[in-house]
Amino acid sequence: MKKVNAQGLTEKEFLEQYDDSVFRHPSNTVDMVLMTVSEGQLKLLLIRRGNHPWIGQWALPGGFVDFDEDLDDAVLRELKEETAIDEEFYFTQLYTFGSADRDPRTRVISTMYLALTDESNIRKSKAGDDAAETGWFTVKRTVTSQDDGHQTSVLTLDKDDVHIAYEITDQANRNYVKTTSRLLEESSEALAADHIKAINMAVDLLRNRAASTGILFNLLPEEMTLRQIQDAYEAVVGHKTDTGNFRRDIKRMLINTGKTRKSAGKQAALYRFNPMFRYLEENL
Repeated sequence: MKKVNAQGLTEKEFLEQYDDSVFRHPSNTVDMVLMTVSEGQLKLLLIRRGNHPWIGQWALPGGFVDFDEDLDDAVLRELKEETAIDEEFYFTQLYTFGSADRDPRTRVISTMYLALTDESNIRKSKAGDDAAETGWFTVKRTVTSQDDGHQTSVLTLDKDDVHIAYEITDQANRNYVKTTSRLLEESSEALAADHIKAINMAVDLLRNRAASTGILFNLLPEEMTLRQIQDAYEAVVGHKTDTGNFRRDIKRMLINTGKTRKSAGKQAALYRFNPMFRYLEENL
C-alpha cells in the first residue's frame, strides 16, 4: 500500500505539484583552508581576489557550487580552477558559515573544508579563474591570555612584505565557543569576508588532532624520517617538543620501511604511516 500525506497525495503526486519557487534559494559555496609544512613552518594557501566583492584582498580559495554538483567535487574543481592544484590531497568538512549578511552579493552559505598536502604542491600552485594571485603564507598563532572559559590569541599570516594580524577571542558558552576577531593596526592588509574565523578553526582542529590521529601525516611525503615528522608536528603546534618522548610516542603510528636517507650527514631510517595503528592498539 502506498503511503499518502494529510492531503491524500503519494510521494510521486506530491513531487509533481511541488513548487520550489515558494522559498528563496540561498547560494552555496565551498572554501578551502589548504595547509602544508615547509622549512619548519606551517603554510596556508591564499588567493588575491580579482573581482568584487573584496577585490584585491587575500582570501581562501573557493567558489560557488554548481546546482547539480556534489560538495566534494566542487572542492576539487575550485582548487584546480583557482590555484592549478589537481593532485590528490586530504580534505574534510570543517564548518558551515551561514550568517545572513556575510556576503554583500546575496545570501551565501559556505561549507569550509580543511585540506592538507605535502609541500610539493607549493611549486605547482598558480593563479587562475577569478584569482589574481596565489601565495603561501606562514601561519602562527600565539595565546596571549587564558582563563576559565576564555582565551585570547594573535594569529598572523606572513608572506614577503604582506603582514596580516588578527586578535582572536574565544569565549566558551555552555556547549559551544563564540569566536570574535579584530584586525590589528600592525597589519598591512586584511582578509576577505569572515575567512579569519575559518583559518583559526582549522588551526585548532589540526593542533588538537596532530598527536592522537594520523592527520599530521597528510602534511608529509609517503616516506619520511623521524626528524621530518617532528619538524612538521612542531610547526603545527607552534612550540618545540622533547625529542625522546616524541619519537617514542610517534613510532606506534609508523612502519619502518627498512630504507634510509642521508640526513644531517648521516643515514636516517625512513618510515611510513600505518593507517591500522588504532585498530592494532585496540586489540592488544
